[in-house]
Amino acid sequence: AAGVAMAEDGAPQLVDYFVVAGLTSASKPLEEGTPKLAMPLEPIADVAIIIRSEGEEVPEGFTCIETTLTGHSADLNCGLLTTSRMFLCYRRGREKLPLIDLG
Repeated sequence: AAGVAMAEDGAPQLVDYFVVAGLTSASKPLEEGTPKLAMPLEPIADVAIIIRSEGEEVPEGFTCIETTLTGHSADLNCGLLTTSRMFLCYRRGREKLPLIDLG
């Protein structure tokens, strides 16, 4: 496919690297800033994308990721020239096999 880089193993990939932006001087690595949970969480079983700007609601049983760990908007279209506000939602559970890959 034109414009798609190839990784060392030959699998297609979109980018060779990424940039972490928006950190403050008070930001901590996730391992240090995240409290340890007494019990492990259930695995993520489903994901969905909702378009808030079109009035879509969070599906029943799902959790919507509306902000990042640093407090910024988690709008998937943030910074793009579009009016669609899209957010990732997830559902935890053991009713079916956990997600191990998104493709």
